Amino acid sequence: MSSSDIFDVLNIQQRSKSPGSTASPTPTAVSSGTNGNRTAKPQVTGMQRELYSLLGENQPPVVIQPSNKFKEKLTAITKPSPWTNAPFKANSTVTLHHWIKGTKESIGSEPQESQYAKLNVHLTIPKFNKEEYETFMTKTDEQKQDVANQTADTIKKEENTGSPGESWSFDEIDYLFNLCRRYDMKWFVIHDRYSFGKPRSLEDLKEKFYEVCRNYFSTNSPNDPIMENLNYPREKELERKKYLQRLLARSAAEIAEEEALIIESRKFEMAAKKTLNERESLLRLLDSPNSDQSVSQYMTSQGIAQLYGSLLSDKSKKRKHNSVVPENPWMKQQQQFAQQRQQLQQMQDKRQDGQDLGSPRKTKKQKQEIQTAMKRKAESVYAEHLLKNFSPEERDALGVITHGDKLPPGVYLRSSKISTFKPALQNKVAAILQELDLPIRPAMPTAKVINRHEELLKRITTLVDLKKHLDKLEAEKAIAK
Repeated sequence: MSSSDIFDVLNIQQRSKSPGSTASPTPTAVSSGTNGNRTAKPQVTGMQRELYSLLGENQPPVVIQPSNKFKEKLTAITKPSPWTNAPFKANSTVTLHHWIKGTKESIGSEPQESQYAKLNVHLTIPKFNKEEYETFMTKTDEQKQDVANQTADTIKKEENTGSPGESWSFDEIDYLFNLCRRYDMKWFVIHDRYSFGKPRSLEDLKEKFYEVCRNYFSTNSPNDPIMENLNYPREKELERKKYLQRLLARSAAEIAEEEALIIESRKFEMAAKKTLNERESLLRLLDSPNSDQSVSQYMTSQGIAQLYGSLLSDKSKKRKHNSVVPENPWMKQQQQFAQQRQQLQQMQDKRQDGQDLGSPRKTKKQKQEIQTAMKRKAESVYAEHLLKNFSPEERDALGVITHGDKLPPGVYLRSSKISTFKPALQNKVAAILQELDLPIRPAMPTAKVINRHEELLKRITTLVDLKKHLDKLEAEKAIAK
């Protein structure tokens, strides 16, 4: 296969190598469409020209863009600021260098102070020479000797410390004050670096420093407020350190015993707090109401309702802290009564089931009526069972009554339970009671009176019913004649 065949397959025309010859043409890409509608293809980077020409009219699905892994060059308009490696004073003896923004002319050649020099603050400790030291220490000793009414603690302290001239020389005092200036009153570091003559304890160094400062200020400026803070309690400091050593030297058994004692003390505190709360609630309950206030505000119904609400809220506040409800002493007896009542109910149900087997089938309403009657009978039997140890005389004397029906909650009057009838029958009953010179409602509604009144009403209703039937039969008899 020749190259011309490949050009024909790829739809590529050939051009002549020279303008006068057309025998050997060079390949050129032909655009899609007619010759008159040729459009230049966009130049694409990132792909070889031969590979892109093989795609033809099918454009790539992804736009090919040049990939540059480097950041773009910064286009800075302003010139960079100059920096200078300038010297500075770290302290009075050391000079270092650091970079500062600016030129050498603007900074200067002399070393400047560090920007952190303002934070290097030292304590102000008094300075004195040997003559001044001997002067104010001698004056102070004379003042102490002139005072006749010194306390026993001051005398004991002077005996323990002695005079400063006997055990402390001026050179040692000066060495101590220099260490205090150098280490900014960091006493543990001062005690570690102290090496002048015989060894001194930390308490000795502190006590001597405060004593000299107190004598110095009392001579030069006795009214300075710093005098109040120049008293060093050496005995208390030694006692505190001994206590701390004993605390750290405890054994594991002693620590456990101390924790157990702490827990027991907390239990006692909680018990005492609970006892105080119970006592307070009891005192509130026993406290009588304040009679100084007027009772006229409680004379109306609104005042009575307000008083009732305040009593209820006070009752809830009193019992708010009582988390445990006391046990009812009659709870066991009530449980026994409930068990006995349940057993009687089961016995009645078994009897009823045995009777229902031999009797014909009953309706739903009849079953409900029978169940209600049995329930009332069981309740009355249960009540009689509870009162079987009481004689009739004792029942009358104590006013104990058994109720077969379930009583409504709350307080009610016996007269409100008197039987009532339809309006027509009620008028006839009232007329009969009026003929008998009896009131419609008893004047003294005791239990016996109410029971007799109920029996009388039942007999009256029975007589009225019989009279009604008798009148009906007489009317039918008169019609039949």
